[in-house]
Amino acid sequence: MIPAIADETPAGLDPITSQAYAWITRFMAGDMTPADIDAMKAWYRQSVEHRKAYAEARHVWQSLGPIASESRHGVSAGAVVPVVSRSAVLPSRRMFIGGAMAAAAASAAYVAIRPPLDLWPSYSELMADFRTGAGERRQLVLAGNVGLDLNTRTSIAVRDASPVVSQIEVLAGEAAITTGGAPLPFTVLAADGRASADNAVFNLRCDGRQVSITCLQGRLKVERNGSSVVLTDSQQVSYGDGGMETVANIDAESVTAWQRGVLTFDATPVARVIAEINRYRPGHIILMNDEIGKRLLNARLRVNETDKIIVQIVHIFGAKSRALPGGVVLLT
Repeated sequence: MIPAIADETPAGLDPITSQAYAWITRFMAGDMTPADIDAMKAWYRQSVEHRKAYAEARHVWQSLGPIASESRHGVSAGAVVPVVSRSAVLPSRRMFIGGAMAAAAASAAYVAIRPPLDLWPSYSELMADFRTGAGERRQLVLAGNVGLDLNTRTSIAVRDASPVVSQIEVLAGEAAITTGGAPLPFTVLAADGRASADNAVFNLRCDGRQVSITCLQGRLKVERNGSSVVLTDSQQVSYGDGGMETVANIDAESVTAWQRGVLTFDATPVARVIAEINRYRPGHIILMNDEIGKRLLNARLRVNETDKIIVQIVHIFGAKSRALPGGVVLLT
């Protein structure tokens, strides 16, 4: 099913590009049912051309959205704009497409102050079979007795259509995976690497192209670009654009603290603390003071009490806090 196009379509758009704009506009209007989301996923997966058109349309919306919101709500140039809900008045398709070039240039300063805050459907949202939102956890058992414990903002895709699932991909986020009892070796893909085990418990975190894998129990093999290592209890390896790092012995309790609903920071730069907290709360904390971002913070809190970090940063480092709609908080 392709969404209906309400506004006049500008000349020169091919059908796939036009459909991509229609999907994005409808998604942002907030009126899509679960069946509509499934239809959008199916459309996206049809071909490379569909995926490319979607990516381009999403980029246009990212460029235009802030400008459209400012013009409709009377915000002065240079002001920090609160998050606009999907139910708010949205740009028309004509404005969406026709204003793209001007908006891309005009929004550069806006993005430098407040980058996109997960308002737009991402690659992982479209390709995931299982997904958790901010602050949400989900436990699953796949065919073949593989257990998954998904942390906040995690997207998982099943890459094996056989009755006994033997391969998944972590598109984003973090999961604790138990393969004990699986009849076949189980493989988890992440970025451009993979972890394989037939009887192990391990934690995998994927932040873009940076991946960290920790063996909690048993034995697993990690491979990437021709390199491979074997991990056993309480060993961890990370890889990213800089290659695969050296295997390290770690404190497994700290890696799995999220499963107990706890976040612990030990002499951690404030900027990193905020980046981690933003995974767990709706909206976004934006730190606009680089000096405070470099300061070190010790903290321990539960994942449902993340806003306590804001109070600590204000009291300890003298930051100023300003709350905006949509869960956005500015720290200056």
